[in-house]
Amino acid sequence: MKSLFIYVGALFGYLVIGLLFPWLWYQGTRLKRDVLRLPTPIDSPFGSSAGNDRALNLLGLGESPMAGVGIPKHSLTLTGLTAHKLNRLLGCQVNWKVLAKNGLTLKQLNNLIIEQSSVKADVVLISIGGNDVFKLTPPWLWESYLVKCVKLLLCSGKKPLILFSPVPPVGRFPAIPNPLRFVFGYWEILLQISLTNVINKLDDAHLLNDRFPDGKEYYLEDGIHPSPLAYGPWSEKLAIKTVELMDQN
Repeated sequence: MKSLFIYVGALFGYLVIGLLFPWLWYQGTRLKRDVLRLPTPIDSPFGSSAGNDRALNLLGLGESPMAGVGIPKHSLTLTGLTAHKLNRLLGCQVNWKVLAKNGLTLKQLNNLIIEQSSVKADVVLISIGGNDVFKLTPPWLWESYLVKCVKLLLCSGKKPLILFSPVPPVGRFPAIPNPLRFVFGYWEILLQISLTNVINKLDDAHLLNDRFPDGKEYYLEDGIHPSPLAYGPWSEKLAIKTVELMDQN
């Protein structure tokens, strides 16, 4: 019943978008032209935090927040910071790696996972969905991609702890004007509800409930990507949630 409600909501959204298409297309074209392009870190996307004899392997998957757009070093990105906090909380060695690209949709992320010979990780952090909002991915396809993503991470025979972050708050990105922001915000809600529904049905994946903080200070100068101020509390919450889930197993 929940899925049917979401699907009807998506069809209604497509109808409204069709009616407003000339205005939305104009705003989208200007946004794509004018938005500031920020680089990703150029250092190696992996690292290690020393600890006791036990080792924890952490993998960060996703789009621009995972890739660290606008951040100078991978150690200061979401994965690197979460690894540091896990090292502090657990006292063990944490080996971390980032597998992410700016602009990825979930379908493309699945293809990226398939291209790997294997996914060797004890904990997998996933941040995805912003580009699916931009592309207005239908919720029914989004849900199938989510299920496939989890299956791909489990197909090697290993059973990592899989933790998704919420869909990025595209409806609050400062750089996006209304009504385009309203449309993206609506789609963000659809995909977030779908993400919650899928995770609730799966035993092998989990969802961080905490949402992205409000305020322009949590965004970089492009008004799109998270600032270092946002990565601090976000990584802290991921680390705490990871430890809680590990204690439950």
